[in-house]
Amino acid sequence: MDAASNALPSSEAVRPAPAPPGPALELQGLVTAVGRYRSKPISLRLQRGQTLALVGANGAGKSTLLDTIAGFLDPQAGRVWIAGRDCTEAPPESRRVGYLFQTDALFPHRSVAENLQFGRLASEELGALLDRFNLRALAARRPGQLSGGERQRVALARALAGTPDIVLLDEPLSAIDPSARPALREELARQLQRCHAPSIIVTHDPTEAMALGQLVGVMHAGELRQCAPAAEVFARPADLLTAQLLNVENIWPGTVTEVTPTGRLRVHIGPTGGIGLEAGPSESGHGTPSLGSQVHVCVRAANVIVVPGTQSPMDLGNLMEARLVKIRPLPSFVQLQCELTHGVVVLAHVLPWQLRRWPLAPGDSIRIELHPVDVHVTSR
Repeated sequence: MDAASNALPSSEAVRPAPAPPGPALELQGLVTAVGRYRSKPISLRLQRGQTLALVGANGAGKSTLLDTIAGFLDPQAGRVWIAGRDCTEAPPESRRVGYLFQTDALFPHRSVAENLQFGRLASEELGALLDRFNLRALAARRPGQLSGGERQRVALARALAGTPDIVLLDEPLSAIDPSARPALREELARQLQRCHAPSIIVTHDPTEAMALGQLVGVMHAGELRQCAPAAEVFARPADLLTAQLLNVENIWPGTVTEVTPTGRLRVHIGPTGGIGLEAGPSESGHGTPSLGSQVHVCVRAANVIVVPGTQSPMDLGNLMEARLVKIRPLPSFVQLQCELTHGVVVLAHVLPWQLRRWPLAPGDSIRIELHPVDVHVTSR
């Protein structure tokens, strides 16, 4: 441990002040713009401690939205409320925003301790901040002497120092080695929960969004297409484009052939409509598709149940004969590519131990089973 870090004091972290009533962050019809880009009006509310993960491709407007909330860009329309205060026209330095940029933005000629002391939001003692992020041993080092994960931990500590009213993190894990990413993701989740401020995390990775966001928002071309609890967004994407942006593995065009009074659907998929599936009621806020509607059927690979020929099915309602085409081992699961009649391809994810029980090989006849609740129908 460096002598400089030994001399640093330690104290309890500053406790956040009592929260004002109402949402901790509210955007009211906010229109953001930079260059030729202009968003559609965006409205959302976050409570204290809530984390929203924004996912979308490059150019969707995610970073521009963060810059506008922070005050670095002027909105074209709408209002920004932070901690009960209208901050639409307030300068960045008065908004009490903790911001972690895409690059860590550390001063290369300053030590870790000096970087943390620069521009901090409140009088949280440096020693407490170092202890909170396990940085005491690095306090005297400069950024060039740190690993990528250590640099990002310093940048995160600087963003969360004191008691920010809102935390904005732009691709916080994108520059981190894949091997170090899970641990830093867990650290990030713990620190966000501890600081109690609402937070928005921008990411390209749907898996990361699911792991970090209590809410998930999907952005495309300046439009917030869906914003809801993470499990709901991933299970029931609002439309075809949202499903594609969330990397839903199985998306099949189909036709609605039956609509029950309870909203359950019968949908036929395949080039000749020869495969019938029962789907649960539509809960995406767009209403139940009508009889004869052209739709898309979305099913997550993790929800596809593979039944070897020697095993009895679970009798869930959607049982189809298939042929195993390819087995692809991946780090956390094994991907099975299967083919139904009429050339419909199904991707399924199974755990390695399951294949040790089932000696499957390409060309084997299997059965595919889908629970209706896992079969989601979206409009085209």
